Amino acid sequence: MIDKQIVFEELLKLKNNSYSPYSNFKVACLINLKNGKVVKGVNVENASYPAGICGERTALSQVYTLGYKKEDIEFLSLYTDSEDMGSPCGVCRQVISELVDWETPIFIYSKKGFQIEMNIKELLPYAFEPKQLIK
Repeated sequence: MIDKQIVFEELLKLKNNSYSPYSNFKVACLINLKNGKVVKGVNVENASYPAGICGERTALSQVYTLGYKKEDIEFLSLYTDSEDMGSPCGVCRQVISELVDWETPIFIYSKKGFQIEMNIKELLPYAFEPKQLIK
């Protein structure tokens, strides 16, 4: 059983590592692996706005850098500095759709705590998939 309050407390600590001087909008992501390890990511902004990276993509990049794959991921937790429910941006949804199993739970938190559990099929039902590319 996942203790959503403990996950929330970890996300609140992690969000302080966010580098977001332009938007002041902190994002933190935890990816829990089936072997018990936790991979962390935060958003990192840049004065050249497109050069920034979201917390979800920071964490997923680390998962793959460490040699893990989608089948190693137990669940993903996301915190956004929203009063109500925030959610992954479109780019992150697309990346998640390719790097995370479609049924993997995604827990979304805001300043108020846990908001909703979803999976990428629900967040991006008509994802562009690699199989659609002409070879």
